[in-house]
Amino acid sequence: MRLRFAPLLLAALVAIPVSSGAQTNEQTIDEWLKGYDVAFLAKDLDKLGTYYHPDVTVYEGAGVNNGWADYRDHHLGPELKAFENLEFGHTNRRVQMLGDRVALVTSEYFIKAKMNTRMLDSVGRETLVLEKQADGNWKIRHSHTGSRARPAPKPPGR
Repeated sequence: MRLRFAPLLLAALVAIPVSSGAQTNEQTIDEWLKGYDVAFLAKDLDKLGTYYHPDVTVYEGAGVNNGWADYRDHHLGPELKAFENLEFGHTNRRVQMLGDRVALVTSEYFIKAKMNTRMLDSVGRETLVLEKQADGNWKIRHSHTGSRARPAPKPPGR
C-alpha cells in the first residue's frame, strides 16, 4: 500500500517551487547594466565594448551609428575623452523579457560633465534591445536615447 502513494508523493515534491537562489533574467540584466554605468564613469572603452554586439545600431538624437566600431570611434570614444568631472547613471530601469533570448529595457538617465568650454547637464530616456548570445552573455543590439537639458532650479521663494 505504501508503494502506491510513492509516485504521488514524488510528483508533489517535484511540483513544489524551490528557491535555488538563481537570479531571473530580469535581475541578471539589471545587475549587468549597473556594471555598464561603472564602466562608463571609468571611461573604459574596452569594458564598454563587452556590452555591445558588433552590429549594434545606436540612435542618439538625430544621429545614427552602425556597429560598435563606428559608435566607439566616432561618437562614444571622442565624447568620453572630452568629458571632465563626469556624473552619469540610470534610474527607473524596467526589464521586459520578449522571449528567452530577447529583452527590452527602458530607463531614465542623467549625465553631467564639462566638455571643453561647455557644460553638459542633461536627463533623458533610453530604450535598449538586448540579445542573449550562444555563450549566455547579453549584448546590446539596439540603443535609442533622447535627452534634454536639465531644468534649472527655481530661485528660492518662487
